[in-house]
Amino acid sequence: MRFLRNFLLLIFACIAVGPVAAQSYSSEVISSEMRKNANAVIRLQNTVIDLEDTDKMTITERVVITVFNKRGLAAVEPVAYYDNNSSVEEISANVYDRTGKQIKKYKKKDFVDISVSGTNLYTDNRALVLEYTPAFYPFTFEFKATLRTKSTGFLPRWDPSPYYRVSTERSKYEVRNPKGIPLTVREFNLEDFNVKTTQSETLQKYEVQNLMAIDREPMGPHYTEFTPVVKIAPLRFELEGKEASINSWKDFGLWQDQQLLKGRRKLPKSTLSKVNSIVNGVEDPMEKTRLIYEYMQSKTRYISVQVGIGGWQPTLASEVDRLGYGDCKGLTNYTKALLESQGIESYYTIVHAGEDGRDLDEEFVALQGNHVILTVPFEDEMVFLECTNQDVPFNYLGVHTDNRKVLMVTPEGGVMVNTHEYGPEDNLQLISGEVSLDESLLVKGEITQSSSGIAYSYRYGLKDAKSDEKDSSYKSTWSHLNDLRLENIRFKNDKEQVVFEESLQFETAGYYSKAGDRILLNPNLFRRLEDIPSKSSKRKRPVVIKRGFTKKDEIRWSIHESYKVESVFEPITLESQFGTYNARLDEEDGVYIYTREFILNPGRHPKEAFNEYVDFIKEVAKRDRSKIVLTKK
Repeated sequence: MRFLRNFLLLIFACIAVGPVAAQSYSSEVISSEMRKNANAVIRLQNTVIDLEDTDKMTITERVVITVFNKRGLAAVEPVAYYDNNSSVEEISANVYDRTGKQIKKYKKKDFVDISVSGTNLYTDNRALVLEYTPAFYPFTFEFKATLRTKSTGFLPRWDPSPYYRVSTERSKYEVRNPKGIPLTVREFNLEDFNVKTTQSETLQKYEVQNLMAIDREPMGPHYTEFTPVVKIAPLRFELEGKEASINSWKDFGLWQDQQLLKGRRKLPKSTLSKVNSIVNGVEDPMEKTRLIYEYMQSKTRYISVQVGIGGWQPTLASEVDRLGYGDCKGLTNYTKALLESQGIESYYTIVHAGEDGRDLDEEFVALQGNHVILTVPFEDEMVFLECTNQDVPFNYLGVHTDNRKVLMVTPEGGVMVNTHEYGPEDNLQLISGEVSLDESLLVKGEITQSSSGIAYSYRYGLKDAKSDEKDSSYKSTWSHLNDLRLENIRFKNDKEQVVFEESLQFETAGYYSKAGDRILLNPNLFRRLEDIPSKSSKRKRPVVIKRGFTKKDEIRWSIHESYKVESVFEPITLESQFGTYNARLDEEDGVYIYTREFILNPGRHPKEAFNEYVDFIKEVAKRDRSKIVLTKK
């Protein structure tokens, strides 16, 4: 688990009860409009937040959801998270059949109290969880809980349409603020859904009805871009007795630096001596940084230790040094301390981690993010260090933290910066091979594949795979090759250049088709486009290509002398706003050289461009199947 995950889940997933109107539990009264394209229907989602003071908050919520099939079951979340600063005061659940008759009743004692660290280490983050397996569909599930907490930095956001293919009949959200604690509020897409709002110094209230189920569209934007969302946070709050008063990211960074990070980087003399010996004689600060980073990687391992101020305060650097493990906060703080011992400045940096690559919201000054990394500024470059991965190269960010807005915590305050973006030219995958077609039409040879940029993060884990896992991985990727046999699989992990190289020998039978006496052979041996989307006349949202790439191939074919190449395809060039594609076959001293280059550009396009994108991808897939014709001499 990462930095804020448990505490965020505590707030976002803890579900509670408030006074509401009479509720029908029968699934038979749900309208056809609400059933359309829906695996489940949220009948009621009612959240009441009582912000009694900067150190006292009660969250009460009630959720009633009707589930039609197994795919809708993910929308049922009977779990409440808590820690040493909070308690689950009440929690219960009821289950109803299709007519609304109650068939199950669960009390607090029926919920299992578990640690949510995922380890056997001590953690103060826990959860009450109910494991429910339905005996039939449809059924209606009602979940109630009440949470009291001293930590007021997080308020659950209002998210009345949180799932694809789940509709919402009614959602209510209310923040009661009797002391008029100043709040920061961000509202999204409310005008598009007739949201009723009530706003005053002591009350924020939102209500919406009849949100239709929405489908996930291929390559669409994040759902919060087009559904109603409200984020609210107090500008004065407390976390475990630590007061905060923030009006800007500068204030936020100063509070983090002075209240949560200060005094937590002291290291034992033995470690300082070890670091001195590692960098002895090295003058270049970046090289020193690399050596210290790799020392940290060799000495530690990542593990979740969610103890402290709501998951925000790092473990002491001396403790991480002694134990040899830590979570992202502790390992980042520890690396910062190691660098600090050599006079190298670095900054604890908050990020929203995940493959979707979401920015921190610069307009919402509040506790955000779910992970931390370390930023080391140099004159001509910002170096970003992922301290939880003991294998990743120096200054390398994969899809977990690439290309997004993050917050550096500096002694002068918080500063927004962007992490590295890997463009199509960086995300490069090259295949080169020497391949032969023998007289029996058996194809065999040796290939090398090198991956860099984001492609590196998808491949380098293979080096630690078991033999059968490696074999299975290649056969799954190249499933179009019949009776594929592999041997002599070798890897080279160049961490300095951040390139992962794979080499192997192979043979495959039946890689051809016939047309009468002619043999049809596709020289594009290894590349196959999968998951080609279908066109849509009802596309509703923009087309988002998050990351681009470049894929290049050069396969040198030796054709057995008993065969003659009768014809080859003309050179192919495709150009589009989405990218380019080139393929050709040339002959050189009796060897046929197949070259292919496919570049996909990142970008955001209007919804009307989706079918053009599909046409481009389909045409690439079609040209990838271009064949040459052989005849027997």
